[in-house]
Amino acid sequence: MKRVLPILLSVAICFSFAACSVEDSPKKETGGSEATAEKGDETFGLNEAAVFEDLKFLATEMKETNGDTFFKPESGNVFVGVKFEIENVSDESQVISSLLLFEAYVDDVKCDYSFSAACAFDDGTLDGELAPGKKLVGWYAVEVPADWQELELDVQADWLSNSTAKFVFEK
Repeated sequence: MKRVLPILLSVAICFSFAACSVEDSPKKETGGSEATAEKGDETFGLNEAAVFEDLKFLATEMKETNGDTFFKPESGNVFVGVKFEIENVSDESQVISSLLLFEAYVDDVKCDYSFSAACAFDDGTLDGELAPGKKLVGWYAVEVPADWQELELDVQADWLSNSTAKFVFEK
């Protein structure tokens, strides 16, 4: 009995993690039409929405800046921001987190969210609680080398989800 209990406990924990990690493939929406993103065609760009079960992510603008009076990138770097409109399409409140829902890669190298870069853009960040049917507009921003070529943002609707929408932006 002493050996069976740890095994049963381990199995129960594995099943609970499996139940929590949701597979929620995004659908691509452009100009009002929706289509499920196929394997190999999972990239999104400006004005293309990734529609998950609970949240809709729409990238509306991308810009590069050398900062402002208070927030400046290190020498040889620039700030790059992508403005998103996130809509809660569910019946429950959703928590949005720049740190938990987004991963960034610049020219295939992982980079971190930059609060300084986000402060250099107007309209705020992508963090907070979002009521059903409401929208959150803000910037996801990173500090990158000035000679960057491609920014990839992998977005999840839930931090436990296995499914991501890949937004790709060229300089």
